[in-house]
Amino acid sequence: MEVLPGTVIGIRTVDGVVLAGEKRLTYDGFVLSKNVKKIFPVTDRVAVGFAGLAGDINYLYRILRVEAKLYELEHGREIRARSLAKLLSVILYSYKLFPMLTEVVVGGFDEGPGLYVLDPVGSLIEEKYAALGSGSQLALGIIEQNYKEDMSVEDAKNLAVKAILEAIERDVLSGDGVDLLILTREGVRSEEHLIARRA
Repeated sequence: MEVLPGTVIGIRTVDGVVLAGEKRLTYDGFVLSKNVKKIFPVTDRVAVGFAGLAGDINYLYRILRVEAKLYELEHGREIRARSLAKLLSVILYSYKLFPMLTEVVVGGFDEGPGLYVLDPVGSLIEEKYAALGSGSQLALGIIEQNYKEDMSVEDAKNLAVKAILEAIERDVLSGDGVDLLILTREGVRSEEHLIARRA
């Protein structure tokens, strides 16, 4: 399995979920953009993050937005994070002969916070935290040292930024800032962390 470009992180806490992704788009060793989104809200309480090829990421995100809206129209309520992750698992498995070159993290707040990780052929695992993409090993080293199940959302946000910055420091496929989505009982909010340029 080839290394998928980029770094995306998910961290679950007692009162919410934090998704974080860096902003660099690369292809074949070239930097194509320094301002690309890799984490996206799907509903008011569910979001996804992707590491991998931009074309596959955009295709899957469009499918998820449509399926989530269809679910809401049919059932009169928004789709839950667990249900969206299971639906995405089926979609990814349907492409198993020619898999999407992306790894996905799904986070959301149903009755409580939930975080789910999927590989390119749809294997689905519920996790407390996850790091995906080319910078994942570097980021996991930071998360595993500092993660606590009872940490606050604010602490999880700071840990996610710290882990992404560690990956950016040493992974050439990651860079140029950090996007954050914070999912709590109140809904989803986004933040951006820019990197100060060295003189």
